[in-house]
Amino acid sequence: MTVTDYQSALAYIHSRPRLHKEANLNRIGALLDALGRPQEGQQFIHVTGTNGKGSVVKMVTCLLEATGLNVGRFTSPFITRFNERIAINQTPIPDAQLVAEVQKIEQQVSRLQAADPEFAVTEFETITAVMFDYFKQQAVDIAVIEVGIGGLYDSTNVLTPQIAVITSVGLDHQNLLGPTLGAIATHKAGIIKGHHPVVIGRLPSEAQAVITETAKRLASPLAINGVDFEARLTKTLPTWGQQLIFSNQANRLQQLQIPLMGDYQIQNAAVALQTYLTYLAQQHLPVDILTIKRGLKQATWPGRFEKINDEPLIILDGAHNPEGIAELVKTIRHQFKGRDIRLLFGALGDKNLAQMLPPLKKVASTLLLTTVPDNPRAATPEQYAQVDSEIAIEPDWPVALTRILADISTDDVLVITGSLYLISAIRSYFKGEIIDD
Repeated sequence: MTVTDYQSALAYIHSRPRLHKEANLNRIGALLDALGRPQEGQQFIHVTGTNGKGSVVKMVTCLLEATGLNVGRFTSPFITRFNERIAINQTPIPDAQLVAEVQKIEQQVSRLQAADPEFAVTEFETITAVMFDYFKQQAVDIAVIEVGIGGLYDSTNVLTPQIAVITSVGLDHQNLLGPTLGAIATHKAGIIKGHHPVVIGRLPSEAQAVITETAKRLASPLAINGVDFEARLTKTLPTWGQQLIFSNQANRLQQLQIPLMGDYQIQNAAVALQTYLTYLAQQHLPVDILTIKRGLKQATWPGRFEKINDEPLIILDGAHNPEGIAELVKTIRHQFKGRDIRLLFGALGDKNLAQMLPPLKKVASTLLLTTVPDNPRAATPEQYAQVDSEIAIEPDWPVALTRILADISTDDVLVITGSLYLISAIRSYFKGEIIDD
């Protein structure tokens, strides 16, 4: 395959294997060596977590940008266009530069394969290499990097962060990370580097014990949400959003507003603020409340309890594991007391449907299941039926959406959830956008 334009660049990326049989950093290390080790000499904040990492990345980048820095951002998956995954100051990588980066990587991979025919990099390793080289070429001041899965063997874990952040630890990706919270926490603790600060969210005790021990062993200062810092809701904003107060040992910041809903976003904001303030202290930069307020107000994030219609109220939320669904149900109960809740749900087949469907069934007056579009990992009607044969299923999501909207009043609430892949398709449907393959 020869990369000549945007479509062939995407095709090259997506033609790489999704996973490799051996979990290590050797392949990404060899590729980055061939590219001149672009990850070196850059500043990074590294963020992992079962849930909340995307929101924390967005808040931290907005705070850093408000401070006047040139900030890279690396996240996954994308909602509308692939380029969203790699951005500088909220501007996605331009098509021409994505093509140039992929051409460079294609050339180096071919050279490495000539020396070792068994050499192959995964799709995510390829994207990671694009990101590191692009941020190096553009000379960003700092980049905020979201881990793909886990941390220890994630291809982003070749960097040395200014700060390592662990937002949450829950049961997800057990086939890759292990069956227990302790095993999963061990993978996430893999991003901690010696003597570099660590900021963590409110974690289950089993997970927190693992991370605390790792930080102690590596002499990495640890800040824990609820112990060393905290945020609490002061009011819900009439326009959509929340006001909060944040405090740690050195600061008490009041009347901060985020354009995001849910208690979990208050906790994400706490982690983001502690991370940002830790970075300011590292760089001997002053704390400015107006800068912080301005930065947080910019932190919108598609598909995270996002309102896309008023009458009826339609919410898109990317909750895709039991922990995420539990937080979603909690938010629904708090925000929409006494209102009829209609739910459209579509998930991937490797998720724990048995733990996700019962709480949704309890909170919804109508629950309709559908299939995540264009994804071989999508849960099938048979998988849904094995969990609960009483819940209605419509595999074709446009038909499912039409069906649920036909039976809804302007006072009802429609929540669409289960997968960011489903959210991406439905969000683009409502906004008239075309999704990248």
